[in-house]
Amino acid sequence: MPTTIISVAVAAVSMMMVPLFRGYVWLLRLSWVILTLVCGLLALFNVGTSTSMRYGLPILWGQVVALLCLNILPMQAGVKNVDDTGLAIGLFLTIRMFGGLVGLAISSSVFNNFFSKAIADITVQLSGALASLKDGSNAVSFIDSLRSIQVSILTLDQALGVYPKCFRTIFYVMTRLSALDLVTSISRELGSQRFED
Repeated sequence: MPTTIISVAVAAVSMMMVPLFRGYVWLLRLSWVILTLVCGLLALFNVGTSTSMRYGLPILWGQVVALLCLNILPMQAGVKNVDDTGLAIGLFLTIRMFGGLVGLAISSSVFNNFFSKAIADITVQLSGALASLKDGSNAVSFIDSLRSIQVSILTLDQALGVYPKCFRTIFYVMTRLSALDLVTSISRELGSQRFED
C-alpha cells in the first residue's frame, strides 16, 4: 500500500519537475540509475532483513517505476498530428505490456532453472510432504501448502532457504537488464519522434 500511494505521488510531482530538468531526458536517465541501484539492493534481501529495508526498498522501487511513466510525455509531444496522440499512447502501452510479458518469462525461467539446481544441492532428503519440490515447476504451488505440512523445522529451513536464493538471482538479472536500459538511454539524445521542421 505505501508503495502504491508514494508511486502515484511521485508520478504527479515528476511531471511538474520536467521544466526544472529542461526536458525529460535527464529525469529518465536518473530514473534508470536509481532503478539499477534499487534492483541491486533488492538482491540483498534475506530472512533477517530489517523492517526498514523491507519497506523502504520496495517504496523506492515504486517511485522509480512511477518516474519511468514519463515516457508518455515525449510520445504525446512528438506527434505531428494531434489525432495521433491516442495511437502513440496505445503503442506505448502495448510495448510496455509486452515488456512485462518478457520480464515475466525471463523471471520464470530463471526461477525454475535455479530452483531445480539449488534444491538438488541441499542435504535434506526430499520425501513425503517435500517430494513435490524435486520438480522446480511445483515450487510456487508448494508455498500454499506450507502451513499444513508436518516436517521438522531444520528440514523446512533448508528447503525454504532455496527460495531467497532464487529471488536473488532474479534481482541480479533485473539489475543487469536495467543497467542495459541505462546504457541505451545514455546513448540516445533524441527519440525517433517526428519533429516539425
